[in-house]
Amino acid sequence: MINIDVAVAVIHYGDQYLLGFRKPEQHQGNRYEFVGGKIEDNETAEQALIREVLEEIGLDISARCLINPLGILRHHYANIETPHKSKRVCLHIFRVELTEQHYLECRDQQQGCEGQQLQWVSLEDLVANKYRLPEANKTILQWLKLPDLISITQDVDSDLELKTEAKSRAAADNGIDMNTNVDTNTTDDSRRQQWLHWYQQKLPLQACVYLRLKNSDLPQREQLLSSLLANRPDIMLIIDCQLANYLYSKNILPPQVIAQHLTQKVIDETYQEANLTDVCNNLLAGLPLTVSSHNQETVLKVNQLAQYRLKHDLSPVIGVFVSPVQQTATHPEAVPLGWEGFQRIASVSEVPVIALGGMSSEDLQQVRHHQGDKVAGIRNFLT
Repeated sequence: MINIDVAVAVIHYGDQYLLGFRKPEQHQGNRYEFVGGKIEDNETAEQALIREVLEEIGLDISARCLINPLGILRHHYANIETPHKSKRVCLHIFRVELTEQHYLECRDQQQGCEGQQLQWVSLEDLVANKYRLPEANKTILQWLKLPDLISITQDVDSDLELKTEAKSRAAADNGIDMNTNVDTNTTDDSRRQQWLHWYQQKLPLQACVYLRLKNSDLPQREQLLSSLLANRPDIMLIIDCQLANYLYSKNILPPQVIAQHLTQKVIDETYQEANLTDVCNNLLAGLPLTVSSHNQETVLKVNQLAQYRLKHDLSPVIGVFVSPVQQTATHPEAVPLGWEGFQRIASVSEVPVIALGGMSSEDLQQVRHHQGDKVAGIRNFLT
């Protein structure tokens, strides 16, 4: 068995991504690939990344370019005829965001330093599998499908914006001054209608939304989801794994659902009672997975879960929500991690890390400076 550690650079400028093309005589030849190469014994994965990019395309990304880890993938290429030549490849995947200057420097470059073809492609075409990549790269495309910004809904019985909105609407409808006390006690049905109206209006166009409805039963969650999509078919949804299984069993899982979600509480409790086989048996095999975490211990469990799903050809874990980074109004009692604490947790993750808690879209660069990749939030991610 041959063990190979490889550094892979997912190089992009905006939604344009750089691919090379493997020569026919190479392993996995006649396929597109991300720039990268073997990690030498005397270097870290990031050092190897910088060296390989310079050697392959002549671009120095050591300064000014933003480099952050996406994750780690392990893939076994079996050689049945000569088993000792089988390869176990460990890919260390990094996002490399170019500056405008770097992009202009290599935008029209059609060949790499080793004679390989280079091509810039759109993210839309890339994740639509219009460019044939090595088998081990398929998970990277799933990671990239998950948008950089993720909105999270409040539950139907939330005491925050939903009641404020209800009060505002009631006051406006009745000509009452907002400083006057307005009775916003409503029936369950009224609260659900308020929730729907709020998110139908407030979610950004084509938003990716984690639909958090833990205090509603499954039929109620189904109704809220279908009612929301009836008015907002443009959005993408992450839903809890119980609801995903429920909808799948009824053959009504909407195409807008791009992932199922597992909370830290569920993953911690399940790990104590069962093995990874049992955990995965309770999840849909074909739907990507996101997980919540507040500490390194849970992230290490997420890594094991991610490895297991890849090994057994199940859809991958595409993100771990790490929170709270900053103080939040929704969980004022929770002690924030701060950027150093967030980075400590992110540093052990083998899947893309999503920062949550007091975040806004403006924090994306800061998140990537601290080894995360995406941001999520509740109040700051609405229009």
